[in-house]
Amino acid sequence: MNRILTVALAATALSASPALAQDAAPATSFSGPRIGVNIGIADDHFFGAESFTYGAEAGYDFDMGGAVLGISAEIQDSDEITRELALTGRAGAQVGDHALLYVTGGYSNVRAYGVNFDGFRIGGGAELGIGTKGFVKFEQRYGNYEYGVELYQTLIGAGLRF
Repeated sequence: MNRILTVALAATALSASPALAQDAAPATSFSGPRIGVNIGIADDHFFGAESFTYGAEAGYDFDMGGAVLGISAEIQDSDEITRELALTGRAGAQVGDHALLYVTGGYSNVRAYGVNFDGFRIGGGAELGIGTKGFVKFEQRYGNYEYGVELYQTLIGAGLRF
């Protein structure tokens, strides 16, 4: 019995090695210029249509030490709405090393059936840093425009920071 116990202890001691700490991935920087693309569903309550939507955006973020402030310019398109142009700001808080929760709002203009509608858009979302420069995001938006036009959008997106 002592021999089995001795062999077991020796095997354990020889096979045990100190835990090697892995280098943690560097925290995502939510600062600087960014570009991205979006896809999703748009639902307007004026024309009564739900349609596929897609678009592109360019923006710039300022990391304020945990808080992030930014601006974005965007073009969005869908089946029912010929195009949407938006200039928005966003404010968020970094959660952990790689995530950002944010709210957004600003001016928006949609064109539907050849008519332009001015209004504003508000929303909220989450962005997750991928690697050192990439990101993916999920965003919900609400737009309120002239003549009672409302637009709801649910989007996913991806992009790069520079």
